[in-house]
Order: sequence, then structure tokens, then C-alpha cells
Amino acid sequence: MTNNIDKSNFAQVVRDYPKQFSKALAFAKDIEISGEFNNVIVCGMGGSALPVDMVISYLKSKKITFPIFICRDYNLPVEANENSLIIASSFSGSTEEVISCLNEAISRKLKAVGIAKGKDIVQICQQNNLPYIQYPDDGPTFQPRCASGYIFTSILTILSKIKVIDNIENDLTSLGEFLESINSEQEIAGQELATKVKDNIPLIYTTEFYRDSIARIFKIKFNENAKTQSFFNYFPELNHNEMVGFTNLVGKYFIIVMQDESDHERNKKRMNIFKGLLEQKGVNVEIIFMKGSTVLEKVFATSLLADWTSYYLALAYNQDPTPVDMVEEFKDSMKK
Repeated sequence: MTNNIDKSNFAQVVRDYPKQFSKALAFAKDIEISGEFNNVIVCGMGGSALPVDMVISYLKSKKITFPIFICRDYNLPVEANENSLIIASSFSGSTEEVISCLNEAISRKLKAVGIAKGKDIVQICQQNNLPYIQYPDDGPTFQPRCASGYIFTSILTILSKIKVIDNIENDLTSLGEFLESINSEQEIAGQELATKVKDNIPLIYTTEFYRDSIARIFKIKFNENAKTQSFFNYFPELNHNEMVGFTNLVGKYFIIVMQDESDHERNKKRMNIFKGLLEQKGVNVEIIFMKGSTVLEKVFATSLLADWTSYYLALAYNQDPTPVDMVEEFKDSMKK
């Protein structure tokens, strides 16, 4: 595979990714938020919302039960109340659904904070005297889905300011160092996996715990980077319904099963039996063991693998991994 169509240097962005955590700790540290809250609602779309699933998995691993909700719509969810903190997350700063939620929070006099690179979100925060975190401008081709380190760290910083979690600096500094140490290894693994996936529809399966923080994100990397269809589900639920759909094969699939060594033994058995059944039908299934010793390391190491796999699959399909032309065309049509 060659990289002559990687016009926006996506590969270098992924190689630099581990540095995002220390950079974000620096630019987010001065935000000031006061008050006591009974939940946090993060409003975001696409790449600006994905890191929230990572945050939720991280908090679960710490046995922290503070309620965090994701809003991927124009209106705040029913959980929003006078004791909620609304986080408006839009990397570009111009996402219309997020702006709608932020304006609703302001009209209802709810506490709100913005995180964005600039544009409308920053301006609205400035006009209404709301706190905000502003991302650095890494260039016009730097995509929200490449900024999960910035977004994850910014949200954790906000949570630390309201006393939901503490000591995030040590975890995030260690995470950046860990990802730096395995990045080359994940690139090689991703290139090899892309070769196997090529000309198939990739399906990403894992357990319910990692459903959104790993399976959904891996799937979206294929959609946006490789510009191909991809879908996800989770064990044990898929053994009770989706599995039956392979009775009558109408497509060509490659199934990636992400397994954590701490998964329930029955789920591990399910994965192995499922692999055998599907291979009997001629479907390729690969069980991949997550790298890392903590949930945080496993989630982000797998995200790196997803970046590299989808990157090399994009090259194999002669696609530039960075632009999302269909999304931009759709946004333009929505403005008419």
C-alpha cells in the first residue's frame, strides 16, 4: 500500500496523537467552574461526542457512578435540570445541534460550559459570560475524530473541577507515554488487519462494557477514514438475535472481535464458539486481544489500532482518509 493519496498527512496526525493529552492538560487547566451538580450532559455530534463514551468507560473502571449523559440531538434530554452541568462540545464550534442545545441551556438558565476550537460556541460563551475551553488550531484538515485526546482530557478536566474525579494528571500523562510506546506496533498491526479487511464489510464486536467506547468508535473510523460501510454489536446480546442473520448471507463480511483478558469467561467462550460457527459459513473472524493493563489504556490503544487499520484501508481503496465530503455536502444542503 502506498500513501500518495494521503494529501492531508493523516498518518502524521496519528503518529502525533499521544501528545494530545499533555497538550490538553496545559490548555484546559485554567477553566473555572463553580457549583454542585447532580449530573453532566455532554451535547455533541460525531467526533466531538465519541470521547464521552471513553470518559464513561473510564469512570466505570474507577467505580465512579456520577451520571453522565450524551445528547446527540437538537434539544436537551429529560435529565437536564437546574442541577445539571451542560457541556457543549463542538470541535469546529459551529455544529448546529450543539448550538441549539447550548442556546436552550442559556434560555433555561442552566449552568453551561463550552469546548470548541472557535466560531459560534466560543462567541456564545463569551457573550453570555460562560466558561469555555478553546482547542488549538491544528490546521484546516485536522478533523474532530482525530482530536479525541483533546476532547477526552478537556471533559475530564471539567469533571475534576466539579469534584467528580481527581488525580487525572497522572493517569493522562501515563496514557500518553503508553500510547507513544505502542504506536509503531499498532501501525504495523493496523496495516496487516486492513489487508485482511479489504473488499469486505467490517463488523466490530466486543462486550457490552466496551460497546460504545470501542466497538462504535472502531466502526466510525471505518466509515469516516476508509469511506466504507461498517457496523457494530456486542456480546452476549448478539448471540440472541444478530447472529441468526448470518443464516442467509447476502454480503461479504470480515468480523473483528475485540477481547479483553478480564471479559467474563462465558463471553470469551461465546466469542470462540461464534468464531467457529461463522467460519463454517465462510465468514472470516479474527479475535484481537486488547493491549494495555488498564481500561484507559485498552480503550485508547484500540482506538489507535482503529485509526491505523482504517487509514491503510483508505489507501487500499484509493481514498484520502481525512475529508468527509458527503458530510460537508449534507451540511450545505441543510443550510438551503
